[in-house]
Amino acid sequence: MVTGQSDGVRPIAWEPHLVAVVREHSQPTVAIVIPNYNDAQYLSICLDSVLGLALRPDQIILVDDGSTDESVALAARHLEGVPGAQIVVNPERVGTMGALNVGLQRVTCDYVLFLASNDHLDGEILAHAKTAIASLGPTGLWSAMVWSADAEGNYEQVFPSAVVATRETALTSQECICLANRLGNWFTGTTMLFHRATLQHIGGFDPEYRGLADLFAALTISSLKGAIFCPAPFGVMRRHDGGYLWRTLTDQRHVESLLQGMMDKGPRLSPALFTPRFMERTCRRIRFSSLRALEGGAWPDIGGAWERGVYGWLGALWRFLMISRFRIALAFLLLRPFDILPMFWYRIIKFRWIAARDRLQNPRTPVVGAKRSLA
Repeated sequence: MVTGQSDGVRPIAWEPHLVAVVREHSQPTVAIVIPNYNDAQYLSICLDSVLGLALRPDQIILVDDGSTDESVALAARHLEGVPGAQIVVNPERVGTMGALNVGLQRVTCDYVLFLASNDHLDGEILAHAKTAIASLGPTGLWSAMVWSADAEGNYEQVFPSAVVATRETALTSQECICLANRLGNWFTGTTMLFHRATLQHIGGFDPEYRGLADLFAALTISSLKGAIFCPAPFGVMRRHDGGYLWRTLTDQRHVESLLQGMMDKGPRLSPALFTPRFMERTCRRIRFSSLRALEGGAWPDIGGAWERGVYGWLGALWRFLMISRFRIALAFLLLRPFDILPMFWYRIIKFRWIAARDRLQNPRTPVVGAKRSLA
């Protein structure tokens, strides 16, 4: 059974230089905000993973969005007597992003991690992140990797996200802008610590972006304040059919609306990031993700950009390919040719390189890319 507590996964080769005496900066305070709606079946695992940390968060804020199950009573039992813990019950449902913003309003710490109630932590994430930020300097956000798990919580493998550095590294705002253009998304939401004041400065999570709101917030904040990347897994992301991101991507009319909103609002928040080139690439990446979420189904009948240029050619060829994976491959080649080499380098070569390195350096440590036993 998954308990959510650390049982072997830990920072590896890059850890010693971070746990040395910090010379220049004091350790920041960190809050964890947990949005919840009818997730009582997973909530104990989530809360146990937080309360089981050797270094607990300075604040724990659970925001219940009108659950009708036993979530609130269960959370109250877990958090009773825990310093800095509070439960907020929304009188009316405000949705996932609304619940995150409700929690953000209550945070007084320097950084905040938003942990879905059906996900959980794995490893001493706060001890590591606090020491890294104190050692490497204040940043817009700290980001690590995650394990993926099935709906029952069985670990599968480390999610093959982009490895932008092979050791824990502080990235300047300009470097983050370059990565955003080169890769798009290189974040994993379960393990991101946002700089609270900067997140509030950009207005928190924009509800219009729905399941993509944390991505746009991370891209914006890193372009303003930089980021720290840690190539090790410190959380567990549970896969669900019909999850929030899937619902966002399969509502193609809303996808077009949020992309228009990005082009209107983005340049005001971070003009250095939201250039015409970046916004065009982002539109193509998200439209491709929308097609993939629909598993290569019918061609979108929504007009606009889908009737012009490369989309017109793709649409003309779409109906001649009956096998969905061929459709998706064609869509990637036509919509995202600029991502072919970066994906190969950051998501395959670097990912596999750190997997091999970690295996050689410490054979007993579960490695990036390896399957995890629940025994």
